[in-house]
Amino acid sequence: MSYSLDSTFTFSTLPHHEKIKLVVFKNQLAYVCRIENKKKLNHFLTSKDTILFKGRLQLIKNQEEIFIQVKGTIIGTISTCVFKDLLQTQRTL
Repeated sequence: MSYSLDSTFTFSTLPHHEKIKLVVFKNQLAYVCRIENKKKLNHFLTSKDTILFKGRLQLIKNQEEIFIQVKGTIIGTISTCVFKDLLQTQRTL
């Protein structure tokens, strides 16, 4: 399932074996990705933690929004409700 961040970037969740692959597309080409288990992603939503991941792709939580940061630049936001929906619709293979 995909979520458009703006005219350039799209955020997607894809099944990857027993995990979820988070992918940021730039102009419809995969730009950066991260593979993580669903349990850790759900924990991030419910915990007081504000940052998930280190490296090129980071998720930064601020109350009702999650900022998507790529290579040190925030490229868009997604509501925590939409992020939760993206995770719920993914079934791991």
